[in-house]
Amino acid sequence: MELEHLQERMAQFLRDHEIPATACWPGSCRQRLEGAQVLVSLTKMDCGPVGMQNYLGQRLDEATGEVVEWYGQKAKLEFGLDILAPAGAGAGACRGLLEKLVAVLHDKRPEGLTVRKLTCEEIKFDQKEGLLRLGCAVSCDGWLWASGYEAADILDFTLRGDWNG
Repeated sequence: MELEHLQERMAQFLRDHEIPATACWPGSCRQRLEGAQVLVSLTKMDCGPVGMQNYLGQRLDEATGEVVEWYGQKAKLEFGLDILAPAGAGAGACRGLLEKLVAVLHDKRPEGLTVRKLTCEEIKFDQKEGLLRLGCAVSCDGWLWASGYEAADILDFTLRGDWNG
């Protein structure tokens, strides 16, 4: 799993709910903003084992009728959701987008994640970027899991939401 895919998935979730958002990755260039926008970055990821060598057990693959092995880890992720706005738009543009962001995260669930906490800082002027910045972060839980007929079949892990057995 590539980390920029997690950022892009969170940015797409926000865009799907009418919040302008862009995935951030070191070295990416900033476009000139005309209004407030959320800049998504993955700031922290913590994975831990949940079973013997991450073994979760067996499940029936309903599509094939065969039993497959499941492996996984509980994942805690923190996304930076910095709200940026041109200085001319004023702090109200940042606060307005924050209200939309809070409503979406309260009512909707990003695929594969459970939102645990949203934190925000005060609005500051970023001299380097020439933009207003409202630093926010959202903490989420999920699972990194993979399945296969044998351990050799596992090529990559997928992020999923809480596992219900």
